[in-house]
Amino acid sequence: MFDATTLAAIADELNEKILRGRVQEIVPLDALTFGLEIYAQHARHYVYVTAHPDDARVHLVSQKLRGGGETPSPFLLLLRKYAEGAFVDSVAPLPNERVLKVQFDHAVEGVSTLVVETIGIYANLILVDAGGTVIDALKRVPSTINRARTILPRHAYAPPPPQSKFSPRELTPSDLVQVLAENRGAPLWQALVKSVAGVSPLLAREIEHRVPPSSSETQRAQELWGTLRSLVCPPWQPTVAFEEGEPAAFAPYTLTQLADARPFDSISAAIEAFYGAPESYAAVKEPLRARIAEARDRLARKRDALAESLPSAEEVERLKASGEWILASAAQITPGQDALTVEREDGRLEIPLNPQLSAVENAQRYFKEY
Repeated sequence: MFDATTLAAIADELNEKILRGRVQEIVPLDALTFGLEIYAQHARHYVYVTAHPDDARVHLVSQKLRGGGETPSPFLLLLRKYAEGAFVDSVAPLPNERVLKVQFDHAVEGVSTLVVETIGIYANLILVDAGGTVIDALKRVPSTINRARTILPRHAYAPPPPQSKFSPRELTPSDLVQVLAENRGAPLWQALVKSVAGVSPLLAREIEHRVPPSSSETQRAQELWGTLRSLVCPPWQPTVAFEEGEPAAFAPYTLTQLADARPFDSISAAIEAFYGAPESYAAVKEPLRARIAEARDRLARKRDALAESLPSAEEVERLKASGEWILASAAQITPGQDALTVEREDGRLEIPLNPQLSAVENAQRYFKEY
């Protein structure tokens, strides 16, 4: 869902809120996630950025982000060196890509750029100098992993290779006529994802939902073109769609394809509502949670072992009844007797006796065990 259109809306919001602002602090939230506090327009703003493969994203959050005080990683130390105390010079998305460039101007270190790549399993944070050379990356990518795009210190930064698709900002209705003709018989949303750069499945399904089939391909192509242009450009209309009360999708446009779509003031607010507010001190809480879970498991195993060693309810009742029957039959028990047989309504009860103990002492032994 965090697609190129969402990133474009995020870039517009960051340009409105933090441009020319000063980076006050950078804190680690976990190994792949950082929080930036930026003072701009007489207010503090908090930027959340993560390179987690499952939910890579960058956006503003409503609350101050707090680190856990763990040892900073080498990448964090470099990011602090180049960005803390620096001013935000520009915020620019790479067209039709899930890549955002945030440029800093530091009084001592000069100009540098944090490249935020939110590309799924390839998500990364890359610090680049003014000449376009990689200073370091959160995830280093040597040539043994990717020959076409090495991401290592002292190597030139290369953006993701361009897609061989139509650019949505340069797309024409006649291009869409060609797309429809080449993909006749295929679902419209699949044809759009396949042919137009930066169009995600969610966006393509929204376009398909808004533009019903038409008898004329030319007319439908014109309507598709107008709908696409309206969705990938401001003004943005952020929404979160809910299913059974739970967030199901978010977008910088109104999600008419889903029934319960609610508007939000900003795309960052919509994303925060979808994922939930980032947790303070998450980096410190995670290992503590792991230790607590381990202790719980250990105690559960001990509890289960103790439960297995406990006698059954029937056995407990037998011990009590044995003691009571010995006392009741004490007058009939002779010295040295090794067993007592009792006839009960539910059957015969055989009670072993210690021949070296008296009747009372045998009864006490059963009561103690009971």
